[in-house]
Amino acid sequence: MDIAFIGTRGVPASYSGFETCVEQVGRRLVAAGHGVTVFCRSGHYRTHSSEYRGMKLEYLPAIPQKHLETLSHTALSVPRIRGGTAIVCMGVGNAPVVRLLELRGHRTVFNVDGADWQREKWGRFASWYLQRCERLAAAGRSIVLADAGAVHRYYLEVYGRETEVVPYGADPPADAGTDEIEKWSLKPGAYTLFVGRLVPENGAHDYLEGVRLSGIQASAVVVGDAAYADGYKRTLRAVAPANAIFTGYQFGASYQQFSSHAGVYVLAATVGGTHPVLVEQMAAGNAILARETESNREVLGDTGRYWSTPADLAAQLRTLWAEVDERRRLGEAARRRAAERYSWDAVTKRYLELCVKSLAR
Repeated sequence: MDIAFIGTRGVPASYSGFETCVEQVGRRLVAAGHGVTVFCRSGHYRTHSSEYRGMKLEYLPAIPQKHLETLSHTALSVPRIRGGTAIVCMGVGNAPVVRLLELRGHRTVFNVDGADWQREKWGRFASWYLQRCERLAAAGRSIVLADAGAVHRYYLEVYGRETEVVPYGADPPADAGTDEIEKWSLKPGAYTLFVGRLVPENGAHDYLEGVRLSGIQASAVVVGDAAYADGYKRTLRAVAPANAIFTGYQFGASYQQFSSHAGVYVLAATVGGTHPVLVEQMAAGNAILARETESNREVLGDTGRYWSTPADLAAQLRTLWAEVDERRRLGEAARRRAAERYSWDAVTKRYLELCVKSLAR
């Protein structure tokens, strides 16, 4: 079977959970004998290799503007897709393109993620547009894919639309060395960790405030960055405690090492379904303090602890930082839960089943 992935920045993954999902699922589909094409944004990569881990890569431009970049690139990708190809589209903001595909007789596998319109980075028009995209996706004939039970319930309650629930997967870190963290003068187990795009809805400001209020003797590491967010990033640096370290994006061995040696991982995001980074940090065996949300409870269960405000996070940090054995226990429990529930092989099997279904008459 030929399968095309559209709607992301492309692979190798160097941005978000969508790209990681495409890389992990795509390479496994190739290993199973399928032809996989990933459409990449030409401006996102310095070099344009024609193939990666068996996946064919096609590079196309995009309008370099916050509200148009994704949609423009997805629209340009569609004419390049050959007939008879199963199409996997990532991101609800691409709903107009998916609807055009449907009008031309195609049925896609459409990963809508969570309620994207709730993200603080969007202005009034963008939020309105994304809500319209949700309605468009719910009314279409494509296979709508949700990454968590909470997102499935949302589409059912708000739109009366059934969705397929397929979470993200995770592998334990392949590199548990320390040379990358040592570049930042960090020692194993001596830092707290935040990972994510530096946009308001991911809550880096609450994380930094919680660490500051806690008074614990640990570096507050922030792994991540963001385009179109310079003002917010300046605010973060202005309010960060003295022990904060901003590393920018980290991928591959570097990200794996940061994950392998965190004393505590903090998930601060306010919206979204299954956060890929949460599953990854579970697989890394980290003690986790997650913001209290329905989706986070669904993913983490009783293998972590929860907080609602920076003051609450501070209290949790003070307690947990002093309990080394409890951190170890929580980390092992989270690792087991990730292995049992969040396998990339199982995720790939579900994507393949849905791709087959999308081509059936």
